[in-house]
Amino acid sequence: MDEHTIPLKPLTESKPAAKPEPAPTLAPKAAVHEAKTQPMPAVKAEAAQPRSQVPPPPVPKAEAPQPKSHLMPTPAPKVEPSPPKSEPTILFKPETAAEAWLGLMAARGVEYLFANGGTDFAPVVEAYAKGQKLAWKLPHIVIVPHENMGVAMAHGYTMITGRPQAMMVHVGVGTANAMNGLINASRQNVPILFSAGRTPITESGALPAARNNYIHWAQEHFDQGGMLREFMKWDYELRHAEQVETVLDRALAIARSEPQGPVYVTLPREILASSFSSPMSERPLMMPATPPAADPDALAQAARLLGNARRPLLITANGGRTLESARAIERLALALAVPVIHYRPRFLALSTGAPKGEAKVIHIGTDPLFARYPLRGFRADIALTGAVAPTLETLWRAAQKEAPSVKQIEARRKAVTDVSEANRRKARAGTEPMPNVITGKWLSACMNKLMDERTLLVNEYPTVLEEMVIKEPGRYFGNASAGGLGWGLGAALGAKLASPEKTVIAALGDGSYMFGNPTAGHYVSEAMHLPVLFIIANNARWAAVHRSTLATYPKGHASEMNEPPFATLEPSPRFEHVIRASGGHGEAVREPKALMPALERALKIVRDEKRQALVNVQIEAGYVKTS
Repeated sequence: MDEHTIPLKPLTESKPAAKPEPAPTLAPKAAVHEAKTQPMPAVKAEAAQPRSQVPPPPVPKAEAPQPKSHLMPTPAPKVEPSPPKSEPTILFKPETAAEAWLGLMAARGVEYLFANGGTDFAPVVEAYAKGQKLAWKLPHIVIVPHENMGVAMAHGYTMITGRPQAMMVHVGVGTANAMNGLINASRQNVPILFSAGRTPITESGALPAARNNYIHWAQEHFDQGGMLREFMKWDYELRHAEQVETVLDRALAIARSEPQGPVYVTLPREILASSFSSPMSERPLMMPATPPAADPDALAQAARLLGNARRPLLITANGGRTLESARAIERLALALAVPVIHYRPRFLALSTGAPKGEAKVIHIGTDPLFARYPLRGFRADIALTGAVAPTLETLWRAAQKEAPSVKQIEARRKAVTDVSEANRRKARAGTEPMPNVITGKWLSACMNKLMDERTLLVNEYPTVLEEMVIKEPGRYFGNASAGGLGWGLGAALGAKLASPEKTVIAALGDGSYMFGNPTAGHYVSEAMHLPVLFIIANNARWAAVHRSTLATYPKGHASEMNEPPFATLEPSPRFEHVIRASGGHGEAVREPKALMPALERALKIVRDEKRQALVNVQIEAGYVKTS
């Protein structure tokens, strides 16, 4: 075997929506081990990692009685996937840098390449065509007609699987179009191998793929990576074909190391077209760094504070990012009778259902001080740097030993349970009686009737969580804290791509839907056979804009207006027509009595006919803050 020859499994035919086969094993007994994902936040925990597919260990015996949970039933353990059947290998012998880049991505476990091409793609197109002809194992291509939506799809796929995927766009202009989604991915700590072509460097034509189009002068940047460097964990421009393996392995290792995040690689056209003859390892040159662990002394101090606290409180937004972290939160809450608040959650840690000035505040996470945020002044008496799941597991066991008595814990448990149940009864109105107009809260109650244990909900703003019953982690996903609109539509398609056996519902505001590039999104849904139910909460308003104005000027001139400046979206488009252009089902609903039948029709079409569907729900024009 030549030094730069890699054994790869042959490319197999598969339906687009089906899960791709596992990345090929490069050495017979040297499988690539992904680091365990440990994400989220606790006791004010902010985490940084996508959901893990690794089943957690059994619940250890607690040191104090743990009655049946009023918070969340213990999730059923996931079944370990059976190992893939062995297949004959073929020899992959790249002759260009583009061929090596594509083949090595597949060899390193990248299953999908989300792509929005341009003139810089020529060597990549040729390499992929050659690979198809020779039956090489390559990443599956997903054509995305808008870059922002492509990033959202990659984000959605990774938040379900925990496995980073790749995207490539057209030079700087494509990078600019993707910035919104990349900011979301950065703030959510979602690993993505993001790449873009680079305007050809040479003008003479002496090198293959040199400049030959007028745009190659106007599109060039002095520093193409500069526009997004603030939000990337790492960026680099490929400068020679022999760097392919080093750059790719380094990019993936950095993206997957805690705190995780996107990386950016620019790929000049001449370099991609240049000859490749470098030796490549059958294993990655480097692996992700191990997750950080909390300092034992600080952890002991936190355990003393928690164990002796009379009214402890755990606040989280990302607690359900992994099953391990969700279970760790549940164990802590049950063992010490600690109430849990999901504040504007991106993930749910527990079943659905601000501290005083003298309280001690503990932050837990892989980056508990949010070092990449320019300004964040929240008090942290103890900041524990560590992966959330193991840190919480250690913390609650140590805190139990510090607690004055089991009797005190049980008294707190009863008080917390009573308050929680009373709050839930007060907040959850349900679907009866039927209102005169459709409100966002009533729409959420109706949506709740569509949910079952095999349904995933991707929410970009409209859902009122008090009306939802979601009992397991890993079924609810909310928009990123950066608030880049347009995430939900693409994220739902990425979630469906990752979980073809699940029903995926995307709950979107009308503004979020328009920002999501719906024409492009519905095209991908049809082309890739990804049926999703889109529910649009259409209030013909940008409510967040006017809420901000009212908060700043509660008795100002804008507060007196029915149609305040910068906050109206009228006349509202007929969104139900947009999906029909891509073979989907669409209908609009104005009357409350028509809502539930319309939602049930749409869900049946998604589940039985395997077609995408959209319900344009015209709700009252209001500025009420949702969950």
